[in-house]
Amino acid sequence: MGALRGSLTFSRFFVLGDVPDDLAASAMKKIKANLLEPMSPDEDVNERHGWAAIDDPFDLELDHEKVFFNEYVTLALRVDRWVVPGPLLKAHLREAEEKLLEKKSLEKLGRKAKADLKLAVIKKLRRQLVPVTKTYDLVWNLQTHVALFFTHSKKVHELVMELFEKTFKLRLLVESPGTMADRRGLTPSEERVFASLEPTSLASASEARAAAAQEVAS
Repeated sequence: MGALRGSLTFSRFFVLGDVPDDLAASAMKKIKANLLEPMSPDEDVNERHGWAAIDDPFDLELDHEKVFFNEYVTLALRVDRWVVPGPLLKAHLREAEEKLLEKKSLEKLGRKAKADLKLAVIKKLRRQLVPVTKTYDLVWNLQTHVALFFTHSKKVHELVMELFEKTFKLRLLVESPGTMADRRGLTPSEERVFASLEPTSLASASEARAAAAQEVAS
């Protein structure tokens, strides 16, 4: 899912702050400093995120040509996560416990010993696996100050907002009628009308109940 492939599902953000004129030159060092750092099986880390190339999530060698296209900044937020299947972990953990009990002539393991053994088994299994990788494209128009981020996930929104501010020293604000009105610049009379507006549901009560029933049934 993203700007170059998949369905066009995206969220709009407005970039807050003064964008420096030399952004293309000054930002590359920070972008490189916040690239995704591949995880090692022996680390006590289950998930990590960072920037990657928009056209290839496994390309972590970014340069100016891969990031800046005319008035656009294009990046991918890459999220890597270790996923060890539950049944696989359970089977290997049971085998490891049996061997440890026999080796130490014990009837059962204490809580700490079980936790340490589980961690050792997880790290061993990670060496046979690769992290699950997901990427989410970000396209930022430097002229309009609008950034398109290709997911609606609030959790991933938080990740990109944190990383964007860390990289560019600018904030991402989710686009809304309020932010759009503020950017447009309303007259005093328009501001009064806008302030008096109330949210309106476009679905009737019966339609809402039918949708809820269908969701429960599925």
